[in-house]
Amino acid sequence: MSTYAPSHRVAHRASSASSASSASSASSAASASSAPRSPHVSAGSAAPTAPAWPVRDEIITLTDVTLESGAHLASLAVRIRLEGELAPARDNLVLVVHALTGTVAATTWWKGVVEAGGAIDPTRHAVLTTNLLGGCDGTTGPTNDAPDTLPPITTRDQAAVLARVLDVLQVEQPLLVCGGSLGGQVTIEFAASFPHRVRAAVALAAPAAQTAQGLAWNAIMRRAIALGGVDEGLALARMVGMLSYRTPAGLEQRFGRTQRADGTFQVNSWLHAHGDKLVARFDATSYVALINAMDTHDVGRGRGGIAAALAPVAARLTGVGIPGDQLYPAESVSEWTDAADARYIDLHSLHGHDAFLIEAEAVSVILRDAITRAWRVSANTATTTPVSTAPATTAPAVTTTSASGTAAGVAVGTLRVALAGCGHVGGGLLDLIAARRADDTPIRVERVLVRDPALARPALTNAIARGLAPDTACITNPAALLSDDIDVLVEAIGGTGVARALVEAALRRGIRVVTANKALLAERGPELQALAQANKTRIDFEGAVAGAIPIVRCVRSGAAGVGITSFSGILNGTSNFVLDRLADGESLNDAVATAQRLGYAEADPTRDLSGEDAEDKLRVLAWLAFGVHPATLSVERQGIDAESAEWAAQVVREGDRVKLIASCTREDGGIVARIHPTRVAHDDPWARVSGPNNRIVVESDSAGAMVFAGAGAGGRATAGAVLSDVLRSVTESA
Repeated sequence: MSTYAPSHRVAHRASSASSASSASSASSAASASSAPRSPHVSAGSAAPTAPAWPVRDEIITLTDVTLESGAHLASLAVRIRLEGELAPARDNLVLVVHALTGTVAATTWWKGVVEAGGAIDPTRHAVLTTNLLGGCDGTTGPTNDAPDTLPPITTRDQAAVLARVLDVLQVEQPLLVCGGSLGGQVTIEFAASFPHRVRAAVALAAPAAQTAQGLAWNAIMRRAIALGGVDEGLALARMVGMLSYRTPAGLEQRFGRTQRADGTFQVNSWLHAHGDKLVARFDATSYVALINAMDTHDVGRGRGGIAAALAPVAARLTGVGIPGDQLYPAESVSEWTDAADARYIDLHSLHGHDAFLIEAEAVSVILRDAITRAWRVSANTATTTPVSTAPATTAPAVTTTSASGTAAGVAVGTLRVALAGCGHVGGGLLDLIAARRADDTPIRVERVLVRDPALARPALTNAIARGLAPDTACITNPAALLSDDIDVLVEAIGGTGVARALVEAALRRGIRVVTANKALLAERGPELQALAQANKTRIDFEGAVAGAIPIVRCVRSGAAGVGITSFSGILNGTSNFVLDRLADGESLNDAVATAQRLGYAEADPTRDLSGEDAEDKLRVLAWLAFGVHPATLSVERQGIDAESAEWAAQVVREGDRVKLIASCTREDGGIVARIHPTRVAHDDPWARVSGPNNRIVVESDSAGAMVFAGAGAGGRATAGAVLSDVLRSVTESA
C-alpha cells in the first residue's frame, strides 16, 4: 500500500471543538437623583415607557462605617435602586447583587429573570439592587482621579454595606438574596455574616473562597491595567475577562472563523467592542479595587473554615455551578455546598460562566423555587404567607441533589431514559425502541432534548403515540433533561460543550451514560471514565467508533487480543462512501451530495472528509488499546480534498483503489498514529470495503490479527450500538 503525499502535512493534537451581557457587564442605569455621581456613571437613554411599578433610584448616605481591615469611614454614599413596592409587612424584598461591572439596573442586565411575570417580578416583589462598595455607579469607590477615596475592601465589607442599606429600608429579612460571580461571592458572605437575616440565598457561579484560577485571571487583568493605563489597559483587561466568561465551544459555535467585510475575524471585533464599551462606562481604578476584593474573598476566614461559617444558614443556601465554567468551575461551587451541606444545582449551558445571565429560563426556575422555599421560612419570628408569589408552574429545569423516586405511571422495572438529541442517531434509537418485542425490558424515554422543537420528528411522534414517551417529552432546555427519575442518559447531540456538561452532570449523580460522541471521548475520555468510577456508575460508548462494529467492547474486554501492538482501519463510513463514488466516476461534490441524500453524511461533511472524525475515533482506540490519553496523541492526518480526490480518480484509472486508512502502532517505545488516503490493490481486502462500511484490523501478541467489519455510517447502525449499551445497564453492574 502507498499513501497519498500532499504538498503539506500537519501533526495534529486534539482541541476543543467545538447575546446577553457578560458576567461583569450590564447596561447603564437610569439617572439617579440629584446627588452627585461618579464621573464614570452613564445616565443611559430613557426608557420609551415608564415601568408599570414604582422606581426609587437614589443615593443614600451611611455614617460611621468600619471596614474589616479596621479602617473607619465617617460616611459613604451608596446608590440604590428599588423597583416595585414594599409590602406592609416588608417581607417581599428581593436583594439582587450585581457582578463585577454591573449596575443597579437589574431589569436591564437580567432580562428574562427580573421583569413583570418573571421569577423576580417588580409587580409582586420589591427588587433592590445597590451598587457595591468600591463600584463606580454612584457608590463610594476609588476613581482614576481620586484613587485614595476608599481603603482596600473585601466582599465582607460589601455584604455589611448591604445589611446597612436593608436597615435604612427597615427590612429585617429579605425574601431572597441572590447574585452571580462577584455578586454570588457577596451573597455567600452576606449569608455567613447575617444568617438570621436570610430566608433564602442563591449564589450562582461563585466559590466560597477565591480560587487559584480566579486569582490568575485577575492577576492578568491587573497587569494589563498597570501596563496599558486606565483606557487601553482596562480595555485589554475586559477582553481577557470575556474569555473567562465564555467557553471555547460557545465561541466556536457563535463565531467560528467568520469575518467582517473588512476581513477582521468576528470574534476579534466582539472582544474589541466589549473592551471599548467598558472603557466608556467604567473606571479602571474601581475595577482593580473590585477584583482585589474578589481575591481576598474567603467566607471561612476567621470563622473556623467554610463549613463552620455556613453551617447556621446551610439549609437556606443554594449554590449553582456551571459545568464548563472557565472562571469558576462547577467543582468550585460543589466543594463548598458539600462542605456546608447546602443545596447544589447544576446549570447546564454552552455559554460557561455567563450562563447565569444568558440562561434566563433555567435560572428563573432555580430562583422561583428558592422564593417558594423562602415563603415557608418564618420572617421576623412569625410565619408569613406570600403576598402573590405563585410557585413555579413549569417542570424543574435543573439537576439537584434531592432524593430519587419512581415516576408516576411508570411500571417498576422500566428503564427510564433521557435522550439528548433527536437527529440521525437519536431518531434511530427511538425507532429501534419502538420496534422491540412487547416482552423485552420496557424502556420509557422521559425527556428528549432538541434544538428546534418546530422541526418534524416522526420517530419522536411515534414514540409518544405508542406510549414510549410522555406528551411533554420534547424539551429545549438542557437544564431540564436530568432528574432523579432517570436511569440512563443517552447523549447524541455531539460536540464538547453542552454534551460534556450533560455527561459530567449525569455521572456526578450516579446516572449511567451512553454516548456515541467520539469528539468528547477523544478530548475527555479518561476523565469521564474516572468520574463514572468515582460515582459508582459507568459510561459506555460502543457507538462512538465504527458504528455497528463492536470494536470498543472487544478492545475494552480483551476479546480483541491481549498485548495489542497495532491497529488500522477504515473508521469513517462517509469518506469511504465518497471514495467509492469517486471510483464510479462521480465528482467530489456529487459524491458528497449523494452521501447526504442517503443519510450517510451530515449537512456539513467537513469533519468526515478532512479525517477529523476518523482522528477522534483513532484517539479513542489508542486510549483503550495503549492507555495513552487521547488528547495527547500526536496524529499525522490528511483527508480528502480536491487534490487527493483527483489523485484517487487517477489511481482508479490505473486499476487500484484509494481508501482513507487510519493506523496506530507501537514503534521504538512510542506510538505512531497516521490517517492518510492510501492506495491499495484492487483485490486487497481493504479495496473490498464498500459504501459506508468500516473495517478494522487489530494485531496483538495473544491473538495475532483479528478483523472486524460492518456498517460504519448511518444513524440506524450507530443507534443499534447505542441501544445495545443502554440494555447492558439492565444486566451489568457498574
